[in-house]
Amino acid sequence: MLLVTPGRPKAICNIRRAALEGRFNDKTETGDPVWEADALKENILDYVARMNSPLSRMKTLAARAIVDSWINRWSKGVDQIVGLEKLAAIQGPAFLTSNHFNPFDSGVIRTLTRKAGRGRLRTVSQGTNFVMPGLNGFILRYLDVIPLIPEPSYMNGAFRTLMQENLDRGRFILIYPEQEMWFNYRKPRPGKRGAFLFASEYGVPVVPLFAELQELPREVAPGFHDVRQVLHVLDPLYPDPAKSHRQNSLDLCQADYEAKKAAYERIYGKPLTYDFSVHDIAGWTGE
Repeated sequence: MLLVTPGRPKAICNIRRAALEGRFNDKTETGDPVWEADALKENILDYVARMNSPLSRMKTLAARAIVDSWINRWSKGVDQIVGLEKLAAIQGPAFLTSNHFNPFDSGVIRTLTRKAGRGRLRTVSQGTNFVMPGLNGFILRYLDVIPLIPEPSYMNGAFRTLMQENLDRGRFILIYPEQEMWFNYRKPRPGKRGAFLFASEYGVPVVPLFAELQELPREVAPGFHDVRQVLHVLDPLYPDPAKSHRQNSLDLCQADYEAKKAAYERIYGKPLTYDFSVHDIAGWTGE
């Protein structure tokens, strides 16, 4: 399902400029909340402290119900998963990585983990998602998420604790190495190595996912057609115990990008470049 809001044309302009300038991890959305670092940290710590409260559990159940209803209404029977069998060899926890093109693109990945018999997906989410208003903000806060803010004491404290708890339970954890969402951008982008550093430190595999975006005939807004997602599960990557965590993170990050690049070139039948065209934004007519 295509998510169109009034800010999309401006976001597309920002994507075009960032891609041409090689700024692949920059924010391109308009209207995202801006908070002071200390205030955001206080908000996140308060959220983490209340994660297991009865009220937070109820809100999590509500967020799951909303997204599951959305999947059944818009995604089930339209979106597809290819390569599910590649998860069969992974018996314990793993990190999943994917290209990031929609605030709720994890919905199909949630379906993937259920089909693989791995229960609920946990998603690492940027701290600013936790202060977004409205229904979108509610879902981004409570849909089985682990908040992330670039603050050392938090990353080495509460964040590590949450990560360890979920890995100890054998769960899959989704991390977007590209960091920021680029609206319906078809191309994989070079990522940051944080996810792969975690994989090395915890000694768990990384499963690259690549979301292919296919345009549908239905127009959902002026200048925009609906899209569907085909989620491709790529070959798992494993940290090398003989290498340092830093070297593993660099090697895994590169291997993850190369796997997604190869998937893009195979699926779309063209070499990956970062020249910009209308085709780069799925569903957009360029008008």
